[in-house]
Amino acid sequence: MKIIDAMGKACPVPVVLAKKAAAELALEGGELQVLVDNQPACDNLRSMAEGKGYTVREEKIEPGSYRVTIGVPVQEQMKEQMQVQSVGEQNPVKREESGLVVVISKDSMGQGSEELGKILIKGFLFSLTQLKTPPKVVLFFNSGVLLTVEGSNTLDDLRELEQAGTQIEICGTCADYYSVKDSVGVGKIVNMMTITERMAFAGSVINI
Repeated sequence: MKIIDAMGKACPVPVVLAKKAAAELALEGGELQVLVDNQPACDNLRSMAEGKGYTVREEKIEPGSYRVTIGVPVQEQMKEQMQVQSVGEQNPVKREESGLVVVISKDSMGQGSEELGKILIKGFLFSLTQLKTPPKVVLFFNSGVLLTVEGSNTLDDLRELEQAGTQIEICGTCADYYSVKDSVGVGKIVNMMTITERMAFAGSVINI
């Protein structure tokens, strides 16, 4: 049993620590426990664990204190990878870049008139639906998450993008900050590590 004390650690540190610990357990399998002090951290850990096929359970120890237990199964492919690791190190495989990633960090577009900015961001998101090849991912953080909530005039455009295969991903810390997590109407909540990876391995990035 591995125990990770991530109390007081901001996103994405608890997830990063958990992923590293899980990788160490992959050869033999086992459980790890992550101690955190906020619900968004629990949600991010659950999302990471479920995305990798791990079991996960959450316990509230006391106000402001949570324990997330993650079960990591034995992964046979990890054993195979270890056997060829030395060869892989000599001949590293470059991770391929993939697709267009659009990053939206506010609920308006450009500087100046906020009213005009809101009109422009609506038009921009509609324009994305008209592209022959839709974006691979559209990421929302800071006040950009407000564009994804029920009642937003951009929601229909985002749903159309999602139906076309675009992944709509929303910063969980930001949604929690603006108290809109329960009213998000499209896409999924992710952590900052996921956002960072999306941007790092994008074929191209548009920042709004």
